[in-house]
Amino acid sequence: MSRPTRPPRADHQQAAAHARQQPGVWLPVTEYRSVLTARTVAYRIRTGRPLGNTRYGTPYTPADLFEARTELTDDGARLDIRYTARQESTLR
Repeated sequence: MSRPTRPPRADHQQAAAHARQQPGVWLPVTEYRSVLTARTVAYRIRTGRPLGNTRYGTPYTPADLFEARTELTDDGARLDIRYTARQESTLR
């Protein structure tokens, strides 16, 4: 029995850029096989924390301008993001 193939790695830089171009719209980022991983990444996106190694930072800054949610799928959990510009005007 062979292992299922891994999906390609998520391009969070590109996902954040697409979300900024479409404020208020939920966009899929990737699907994770582990629900826990998807929820952890969603938390890091919402709080502006680094994804992985801290020296690379996160494209989801400033904190609180991105929302993230997970949805269960047959193969794990899908991660969606949404850019909200509601606080951006108060940051300037």
